[in-house]
Amino acid sequence: MAPHGHGKCCGDQAAAHSHDEGEQGIQYSLYAKINKEDLECLNETTEGSGKLVFKPWEDRLNFDTYVESDVDEELLFNIPFTGNVKLKGIKVIGGDEDSHPARMRM
Repeated sequence: MAPHGHGKCCGDQAAAHSHDEGEQGIQYSLYAKINKEDLECLNETTEGSGKLVFKPWEDRLNFDTYVESDVDEELLFNIPFTGNVKLKGIKVIGGDEDSHPARMRM
């Protein structure tokens, strides 16, 4: 087994990089690039609650603010950015019950 348990994904290159999610989350966070004033969420139960779920990396596990769909199980977000971005991934965090997304389309 490779050092640090990297054998399955990294082979012999295990020491060349880190999988530290915290460092990558802070380094590559798009939060500062989101135009929060023009962000829209359709089908939200409480108006404006969709804007509140976009948080800085360090607040990502704060579940005090959340968004719920009003009628059906679908939420539609329009997320404008303040400039050009290259989206490589997205992290969606939901509750422990059945209150988290089952799928997402972009």
